[in-house]
Order: sequence, then structure tokens, then C-alpha cells
Amino acid sequence: MVWPKPGSLKCARIGNMKATVLKYNTVIKKEGKYFIAHVPTLGISDFGKSVEEAQENVKKAMECHIEGLLKTKTEVPEPDSQEFYVSQTSVDAPRGFGFAY
Repeated sequence: MVWPKPGSLKCARIGNMKATVLKYNTVIKKEGKYFIAHVPTLGISDFGKSVEEAQENVKKAMECHIEGLLKTKTEVPEPDSQEFYVSQTSVDAPRGFGFAY
């Protein structure tokens, strides 16, 4: 199966088949020397040595997962309706504070 370049088409023709591009939000977090890409809506993850490699690997995992859902006649989760952004913000904490456990 041939896939279109990411973001290049809303809909692509594959032979006589019409393919729909599904967009799912992905959260990428560095853990040790690897980057973990997690797709919450699909409940899958993959990793890579760089952010780009993690994105490529999780895209392949998403394609495989969706193909498996279709083969088993399992409902495919709706794509995420909007993009979201996660960032990290630093604050100064007073001396002697403790973490909640």
C-alpha cells in the first residue's frame, strides 16, 4: 500500500481505493536516551532516538494498528478534533518545600 506524504493531501487515491487521512494527537516525551511517542486516542506508543524518528515510528504503528482494527472489523476511534500543545514552565519554589506523595 502506498501512503501520501504527511499533510500533503486530505484524501488520496490508492489504485481504485479512496484513502482518508486521519489525524491523531501525539505526545512525545524524552525518557533516558529515547523519545517516546504516545497516541492517547489509539492507546499506542513507539519510540526513537530522536523526536523525528519517534514520530516516524509511531506513524507506522498507527497505520498497522488501524489496519488491524479494520481487518478484525473493530471500530476505529474518531480522529482528534483539534490540535493541542503541551509545554513545560519553570517556577522558583521556596526553600524547604516538599513534594506530595
